[in-house]
Amino acid sequence: MRFYFIILAVCLQAGIWFPRPVFALGEASKVVIPQIQYRGGNYNPRPHAAESLLAELAKRTSIEVKRMPLFLKPGDGQLFKYPFLYMGGDGAFEPLNEKELKTLRNHLSYGGFLLIDGNSSKPNSPFDASVRRMIERLFPGIPLERLQRDHSIFRSFYLLNQVVGRVVNKPYLEGITTKGRTVLVYSANDLGGAWSKSKLGHWDFDMIGGGDRQRKLSLRLGVNIVLYALTLDYKKDMVHLPIILERLRRVNPK
Repeated sequence: MRFYFIILAVCLQAGIWFPRPVFALGEASKVVIPQIQYRGGNYNPRPHAAESLLAELAKRTSIEVKRMPLFLKPGDGQLFKYPFLYMGGDGAFEPLNEKELKTLRNHLSYGGFLLIDGNSSKPNSPFDASVRRMIERLFPGIPLERLQRDHSIFRSFYLLNQVVGRVVNKPYLEGITTKGRTVLVYSANDLGGAWSKSKLGHWDFDMIGGGDRQRKLSLRLGVNIVLYALTLDYKKDMVHLPIILERLRRVNPK
């Protein structure tokens, strides 16, 4: 499945655009974003976030998506069917048990990716504290570090030099990188609140601080995160990367 996305992403980055997706691999090739259903707290404060991001992904790229709500517990073996996981929240939650930690750790170690999205408007929320405790247990000895601006996540589709969300609690992303691969990204800026759109097409939440431009950048960052999760760092070895980035900047006015 990941090989399909790598091929597709290379075509997209190189400027090869198709009126319809050219790979007919059926339902299994469609991107779904499962949300982690943990105990305690509020695991779904932005009910439309994942589906809204998938809609943007489908609109802006040729990747096929399947817009459906899907909630999986962190110890569920079904996690291994999905390369991209989303975990949102705005309050403290119960610690994961050992089985849940092992399942989630294995998922990320075997090629999966987890985006954690703090949906609180406060920079040091109870959710933030719970997340940091969970990550310390999930990857003991591997620190959660700021992602530098030359990280592939900032150029996987759009060329970005800002980190925002519905709010800007922290102007950076943090991540866990192991064996040269970033397997977990944490944003404290409520990306889901910026993405979330109702069934009638109205934005669910107002932006705080930056208006429409801030929402646009949040959507671009969401698309970049998904593309990074599906393609990883393959572009680091491409000698024509500067040309591709310049082309992306010209042909993606959204």
